[in-house]
Amino acid sequence: MVTNYLTGDNATSQVVPVSLNLEQSTSIIIERARQLVNRLVEQRGHGKPPFLSEEYARLLGIKEILKADLKESAVLLRFHDGYVIKVNKDHNLARQNFSCAHEIGHVLLSELNLEPCVEEAEFRTFNPQAHAIARAKARERLCDAAATELLMPEAVFKKYLSGFGISIKSLEWLANIFRVSISSTAIRIAEISTEPCIALLWRPRPGTKSKALRLAWHIGPGNRSQIKGNYVPKHTLARHTSTLYKAYQYNSPVKCRKDFRLDAGIKRILIESKGFGGGEMRYVISLAFPAR
Repeated sequence: MVTNYLTGDNATSQVVPVSLNLEQSTSIIIERARQLVNRLVEQRGHGKPPFLSEEYARLLGIKEILKADLKESAVLLRFHDGYVIKVNKDHNLARQNFSCAHEIGHVLLSELNLEPCVEEAEFRTFNPQAHAIARAKARERLCDAAATELLMPEAVFKKYLSGFGISIKSLEWLANIFRVSISSTAIRIAEISTEPCIALLWRPRPGTKSKALRLAWHIGPGNRSQIKGNYVPKHTLARHTSTLYKAYQYNSPVKCRKDFRLDAGIKRILIESKGFGGGEMRYVISLAFPAR
């Protein structure tokens, strides 16, 4: 339970966390991000994408965003007179945009006083180091949720998604329009689409010359979907003879059907796939459609 939160732009310092779980904390930080989106839309007089981190930084009074040589994606520096964000200058602009928005998420996390909720969360484990690791992961998830809402506001994103329709082509268009990465866009589609959709990312097996792709992650369908369920690919390896592997070899989208586990059964689902990036950084994104 949280009292007196989000009752106005100056009310966020009054947040008093009382036994929040991660889902509740996520809802709170997303709502705060939506407030920022609304302020930005009102300030600039339109709600058209892209939504850039620099715009939100100005609203929050963040002193400066610097591009620097970093080992990590970005860092947030706290000074007595405000914040400074440094982003990795070698990363592409879409990644810089999300990394900066993620650091803004840390500002919101502190502003909302949600850190104690994460710190006090109960993690049942016999490994003492796992407590700190789990808390750190929880904080990063909250900041990612805030960044996603800031850069791809749900209401705006759904409007554009509805106009384009869900496909690999629309995935690329949306990523360009919102100036975010292909993978972030795929995750957002799976999260908020009313049409059931599963996003999957495939990469070559590390440290091996075998021609095969391993499933790195899969997400969806989200809570907004008309169909619920935990869809898990039956096979997490795509061999070089498969149709899906052709997406890795070439630049054209491919379609095929793959088996997914659902509860105790198996369902064959249509998926569209396309390769992105180049060299050692090349990967394949798939969108799977359980209802088609």
